[in-house]
Amino acid sequence: MKGMISVVIPCRNERKHIERTVRAILASDYENIEIIVVDGMSEDGTRDIMQSLMMQDPRVKMVDNPKKLTPYAFNIGIVHSRGEYVQIVGSRNVMAPNYLSLLVNVLNTRPDVACVGGDYQHVSDSSAGEVIALAMESKFGVGAGNYRTMRIDCYVDTVGVPMYRSSIFREVGTFDERLTRNQDDEFNFRLQQKGLKIFYVHNAKVTYLVRGSFKKAYWQFFQYGYFKVFVNQLHGAVTTARQTVPAAFIAFWIVMLPWAGLLPALRPIAGFAALLYVLTGIAMAGRKVGLIKRFQVLFACFVLHLGYGLGYWTGIYDFILKKREPRMKFQGQTT
Repeated sequence: MKGMISVVIPCRNERKHIERTVRAILASDYENIEIIVVDGMSEDGTRDIMQSLMMQDPRVKMVDNPKKLTPYAFNIGIVHSRGEYVQIVGSRNVMAPNYLSLLVNVLNTRPDVACVGGDYQHVSDSSAGEVIALAMESKFGVGAGNYRTMRIDCYVDTVGVPMYRSSIFREVGTFDERLTRNQDDEFNFRLQQKGLKIFYVHNAKVTYLVRGSFKKAYWQFFQYGYFKVFVNQLHGAVTTARQTVPAAFIAFWIVMLPWAGLLPALRPIAGFAALLYVLTGIAMAGRKVGLIKRFQVLFACFVLHLGYGLGYWTGIYDFILKKREPRMKFQGQTT
């Protein structure tokens, strides 16, 4: 029999999405699975839905996450898992039927790979979410080296919806519970420090429901930037070079705008930089995207860059200058 996959799903107040996520996994062409929904004490009816799903299929179970945050859910799920492989899945992800089998095949045929993930198909349920999805698939929006923009199978520095051999957690440890965001990036950085690799499989498809408002997208990327600095401090290294670009963007304009107001000679430079940003964002907004929507995608990219950049500088202030632990007000999950 094929080795069991333990599918771990962190969840809190996901009544609208959790059943679709679980049923997609149950429909997988890889049958030797268990599904562990780690619930953060949901109050919206999620737990009732889970009770019904558990009665319908013995492969589904639910365990509690009293801490209510994602990294705790990851680790609780790992502790309760029995599989040879551990698959982490978001409660708003929907897997293609062959997603698990494609990823297992990589782990079985590539001994140098410790983590493997597939291709995000960004979807939305709002007009704002539609342009945010396009921004998150754009190299201008999230960077050329980001797994969200890959189009071929390749080695990467991190992936979404990752699968691991369960033995790796005994070798490397589990997820850092201080990280509300970037806990998977930090864990994968530890893998690579040990000479292990991460692989992206383009044909392994999984949908991801993006945040449905610019405010939520901003806060999500603020947290990414904020906790990325914490990861850097933990390891004494900048884990990926592209992470510094939004922070440099923010710093440039904080310095440039007041000086351009005082020194007319700097105004053409500021104007050229702004024009270059706008034209590049519009040009890279995606294929078959109309002109009006290109401007909307440009705005969405700006929201992501602003959130990440300000989060990064806030992280520098908190973790490097003030030597603080992560602030509680930045720990909340976006919904």
